[in-house]
Amino acid sequence: MNLTENEFRDYLFENHQDSISSLVCGRREPIEWKGNNFPPISVLLQQIVETKINEIIDGLESLVLSARELRLEKSGDSTTRIDLFGNSERIGLAIIELKKSKQTERQAFTELLAYANHFCSIFPGLTEHAINTILIAPMETRTVRDAFVQEVLGNNKSSAALIPSEENGKIKLTIYYPDKSYYQWFENNLLDDRSMYTVAIAFEELRGWIDTDKDNDQKIPDCSKDALNTISNTVSHRLEAEGFHSIVYAAQQWGEIGQSFPYPNVIYAVSINPFASFRASCHDGEIYGATPEGRVSEIQSVYNQIDESEREFWLESLESNFHGLAIRIVKEEFDRCFLHTDKSIVGSEISLPDWYGVKTSMINSVFTHNLDIYQTGLLRKIYSSYIEYIYSVNMDELYYSDDLPKYSYDTLRRFLPVWEILRGLGVGDEHA
Repeated sequence: MNLTENEFRDYLFENHQDSISSLVCGRREPIEWKGNNFPPISVLLQQIVETKINEIIDGLESLVLSARELRLEKSGDSTTRIDLFGNSERIGLAIIELKKSKQTERQAFTELLAYANHFCSIFPGLTEHAINTILIAPMETRTVRDAFVQEVLGNNKSSAALIPSEENGKIKLTIYYPDKSYYQWFENNLLDDRSMYTVAIAFEELRGWIDTDKDNDQKIPDCSKDALNTISNTVSHRLEAEGFHSIVYAAQQWGEIGQSFPYPNVIYAVSINPFASFRASCHDGEIYGATPEGRVSEIQSVYNQIDESEREFWLESLESNFHGLAIRIVKEEFDRCFLHTDKSIVGSEISLPDWYGVKTSMINSVFTHNLDIYQTGLLRKIYSSYIEYIYSVNMDELYYSDDLPKYSYDTLRRFLPVWEILRGLGVGDEHA
């Protein structure tokens, strides 16, 4: 394209104020899985991203550009400008940023994030997830491609990217769909037992409020189930708000076994740890780990620029701080659930069990009453995608179809269906 960024912006606004979708090409349906077994996690992640991209692209049909070079002003701050700004009846607010070269596209998502934050500040209650950010750029650098996938998949942002080109004097905007290798990387690097960090809070029986099964025909009283599920739900909401990818559930030891424990009730909060040491560690100044070579070199580059006084234990401190934050969040929400009129304190203890050990331990996963299980972030998306897949195929082709509830809502919180799917995920090489 021979147009400068400013000329391109003006062309779009003056000629396609309400028809920018007419320039878009390359739309395709999300990837499908045609096997009778569970689709790979990478396929599910690809479906999630491509579905979200298509929702935004389809929303462009009703997009009306209402401003160009929209100035965002704050007292005492410098003025920034949005290239194109519009509103769609289908998807709402849309911010479009134009970048013609590899050099300028690197800063695109930083700018888009700042623009979205500004609108959230002037319209209280608006969130970044409700603002559609659209980048029109070559998408040639890995930095911007990585950032795009992270924004859509990791940060759950409503983003799309369009690659501009000119053919026979006509401008085209080709939809950018990330390569499938990105989803494989997420699968390999996130959903591994060694990446999961578990916070468990065990606490005492509260007679009349949270009782065990020993005086109730080996069944937990309904009021106790409701209380334990409420606590788990509360913890999961906080973890979701803090950006954790987690599962949370309550368990109670069976009556006879539970009597051997001072604290028979347990809240498990299991989260993906982005700083797991097996993925990135350091020895004599060299970064190593079960991470693709390109990612290791990028971590190495950051490490080399850390102040020498902080460098030696930099990676360890990242992981330690993540652990501390996870413990604090779970403990804060647990304590908030047990505020009491007489200021009494519920007896409890915190442990940090190995997730693989929890999944395979008879005492922790079998000889217990496991209650509703709640997922957040990517784990919720993955599980929801599995459920959609299961109920979309011909039930006669599924060997486990007789075990499925008639309606899918009955699978969303019940422990067994969630556990059957999640327990098989993320077994790393050391457990294979």
